Amino acid sequence: MTHVLVVDDSFTLRQLIRAILQPAGYDIIEAADGVEGLAALRSSAEPLVVLLDYQMPNMDGMEVLQAVTDAGGALLAHDYIVISANSATFPDSFIDLLRHLSIRVLPKPFEREALLSAVAQAAERLVAPPELIFPPDATDA
Repeated sequence: MTHVLVVDDSFTLRQLIRAILQPAGYDIIEAADGVEGLAALRSSAEPLVVLLDYQMPNMDGMEVLQAVTDAGGALLAHDYIVISANSATFPDSFIDLLRHLSIRVLPKPFEREALLSAVAQAAERLVAPPELIFPPDATDA
């Protein structure tokens, strides 16, 4: 079973995501801000699909991803999806970080099918052999 960590300060949105994903077979873990989310990431014994809100109190999505990048190791084994209604206002430094980590953005509000599809793709990447995720460059052959 794939575990999904939902990091969002909106209780209502966390419950909506749970209502969509749980019946589809996902185990849901919730965090109300980036501090709780980072603690959940650090304590997880297995890779997670992480739905990470951009704008939150205490520690926002950018700060979480920067902490993940700085820590490296197991924290980079998770698959992250940033969810935000403000993607048009992301600072360039955050856009660069998203590109560097190959993180997708799911705009809010999102459709049920878009959420299910994004999480299913992320879950597949968690179990895919590395060569399928990062195919060898044809020039390396």
